[in-house]
Amino acid sequence: MKLKLDAASLVTICFILVIGLVIFALLADPNAKGKPNATVEVAVVGTPGGRMAAVAPVAPVTPVARTTQPTTPAMNPLPVTPAPLVAPMTPPAATVIGKGGVDTGLKPFMNPKAKLSEGHWKGLEALPLSIELKKKLKLPMELEGLLIDEVTLNAAEAGLLAGDVLVAVNGKPVRTLEDLVTESRRVQMAKSASMLIYRKGKMQQFMLVAKNNLGFAQVETAPMILPGEIMPHPYRGPCTQCHAIGTTGHIVPDPDGIILPPPPIRANAVAPHKDRGPCQACHTIIR
Repeated sequence: MKLKLDAASLVTICFILVIGLVIFALLADPNAKGKPNATVEVAVVGTPGGRMAAVAPVAPVTPVARTTQPTTPAMNPLPVTPAPLVAPMTPPAATVIGKGGVDTGLKPFMNPKAKLSEGHWKGLEALPLSIELKKKLKLPMELEGLLIDEVTLNAAEAGLLAGDVLVAVNGKPVRTLEDLVTESRRVQMAKSASMLIYRKGKMQQFMLVAKNNLGFAQVETAPMILPGEIMPHPYRGPCTQCHAIGTTGHIVPDPDGIILPPPPIRANAVAPHKDRGPCQACHTIIR
């Protein structure tokens, strides 16, 4: 018996077969779940164009493993030759030059424990008040402090005088130059400090004032002296207890002691300084 199917029935049967194939393919590949699908064309008789689109799984794509090696091999750096070490230059040893520019072969001597001889702070210059100075200035032997032998700047404006004895700073006793440094450091950032001064048998208070801050005192030892120099003062112990020995610590002769020859001047010229007598006593007169 022949079964006759019309076109509509044939399309229905083909569609059922395609659906069956898709289900079979999904069940056959357990890894196809969740992966992108591709469109597969299936030939169908009786449809326009003779084709029908159906969805079929796409085979998984195997990722290409990345390589960590660079595509271009690294070039080996050129060997670097270390620069030769240069030995530090050693300064020539200083020597003492005697009279006439003759090298004596002696080396300058500096005592790291030499006594301090003077201090400077805001225009005042202070010296240790030794027994010798007390006798010379007729000061009480029991007085302790620093002798102020020079004042300028802030110290002069404060009313301090040369010959005063500094006894205390802001109520703290000052007996030595080391005390002056210590107490000045306490008030270095302040703009003022009280100064207890002994003057002519009385204790008086003065106020040292600075525009910005007081800073702290600077101290130094006695000046350098020449080797073999005659002692200029009574014996106070070994010279090296206070002085450095050498020729590099001062200018010889003292610039203040240098006298330049007076220049020639014209007759009837106005004197450039106070009256010192007849001009021709010192100057050559040019007519």
